[in-house]
Amino acid sequence: MRSFTSIWSSKPLRVILLIALAFRLLAVVFSQGYAVHDDHFMVIETAQAWIDGTTYQNWLPSHDDEFTTGPIGNSFTYVGLHYLLFSGFEAIGIMNATSKMLIIRLLHALFSLLVVNYAYRITHLVSNKDMARYVGLLIATFWILPFVSVHNLAEFFAVPFLMLAIWFMLRPQYRDKPLKWAFFSGLVLGIAFSIWFFIFIFIVGYFIVLATRKRWKVMLVAFLGLMLSAGLLQGVVDYYIWQQPFAEFTTFLSKLEIPFTKPNRTIFSMYVVMLLIVMIPPISVFWLMGWFRSARMNLLLFLPAFLMFLYFSFSIQQHERNIMAVFPFIVIAGVIGWNQILQKSVFWNNHPGLYRSMVIFFWVINFAMILPVSTMYSKRSPVESMLFLQKHKNEISDILIEDSNRESVKSMPLFYMEKWINMYKLPDYKEYAENIELEQRSNYEFVLSTPRYFMNDTARIPDYVLFVGQKRLDERIQRLKPYIPDLIYQKTIKPGLLDQLLYKLNPKHNVNQSIYIYEVQQG
Repeated sequence: MRSFTSIWSSKPLRVILLIALAFRLLAVVFSQGYAVHDDHFMVIETAQAWIDGTTYQNWLPSHDDEFTTGPIGNSFTYVGLHYLLFSGFEAIGIMNATSKMLIIRLLHALFSLLVVNYAYRITHLVSNKDMARYVGLLIATFWILPFVSVHNLAEFFAVPFLMLAIWFMLRPQYRDKPLKWAFFSGLVLGIAFSIWFFIFIFIVGYFIVLATRKRWKVMLVAFLGLMLSAGLLQGVVDYYIWQQPFAEFTTFLSKLEIPFTKPNRTIFSMYVVMLLIVMIPPISVFWLMGWFRSARMNLLLFLPAFLMFLYFSFSIQQHERNIMAVFPFIVIAGVIGWNQILQKSVFWNNHPGLYRSMVIFFWVINFAMILPVSTMYSKRSPVESMLFLQKHKNEISDILIEDSNRESVKSMPLFYMEKWINMYKLPDYKEYAENIELEQRSNYEFVLSTPRYFMNDTARIPDYVLFVGQKRLDERIQRLKPYIPDLIYQKTIKPGLLDQLLYKLNPKHNVNQSIYIYEVQQG
């Protein structure tokens, strides 16, 4: 015990990083699947398809121009990184999808330690060692961060670069050579921007802070660093692919939905409420108060993050994960700001027991949640369904996804099946609709208007049918049998506990249900 106390006192950052690593390794091993639909399909599926010589989302230019989308407003940088990693894996004989994703989660976990490292260092610079230890330990063990750290969230993967950019501008060496460190700061900001385009809002805030300080030379040098890295990763790459520099970013800007344009769909309170819940009340209330107070103490820590928070709060594009890019900044500035309020507060100085009980409540809830969240298997049913079919992939060329309880059908992650096959989707339908439509969405995705399509002589009968959800299951099976009669039940894949909870909370957007796999007996 004495040795631990001695190490904690002399080398706290090392202890904090080891604790952070332990929780993230748990997530590496147990937190399988993918966190968000788009980030898996636009990163993992796309990267693997390119390696296999195809274009799953028809993103890259191909010989079949009919299905090539052209620039879609998504950077190649993060996808390209996975393309290189997957290519390297296969070069050394790692072909299995689950093995690839285990290594990907491990690499993300190790990279995310930089968030913990710079949270400690930045706090130490702007506050003191005791506060740095507290913030570092908080970021290391915050209940949601190990899970977020190991999954393919471009929003969070960009965070170490943002923190490094701020660190360059705050560290003592900046005062001696401001132009040098401003250049490096701009350089890493360009990398962060190339990973996730919405970082441009953070960058705007960064330059506003420099402008308020009238650091014009620093602004110019930082901008040169930004343009150098962004130019290489966006200008050169896009020119090579599309013969137009910054083609993806200009497409992104053209699709960008401006806040206040559709006020009926904007809810400012969403992110405030989300932060209050995620950071665990009542402590979360105090930290948000501290975050807003931090604007007076360190504008560089506050304003870039606040502008992103403000944009998404009034934007139509309100996805919970968007706030993850600035979440560590909110925690750092919020804890520091609240600590200053706390020290000057007569009420809290007279009621230390009350505040201590709130802190204890926070840590009890936090540690009660960190293990189940860090080890949860997200999107379990679609992943396990594809892993089941992977065992029979040599006999499969077509599958049908029947989800007639809904107006649209989510794709299945073919990456885990390790084979690109035709995927027919059957949403809500009428058997006797006048038109039998087959809409080809991509090289491998087809949407049916009615199962009567399979009565055509030229139709490809699926080898397996996957029924999504238990609602009206027997009725749906009987309804499909006139068109695909020989259905043989094989297996039921249930969603994970978190998937079930998210589905109950928001069934419209979280399609996390059991999947019932039936084999089609070919005649």
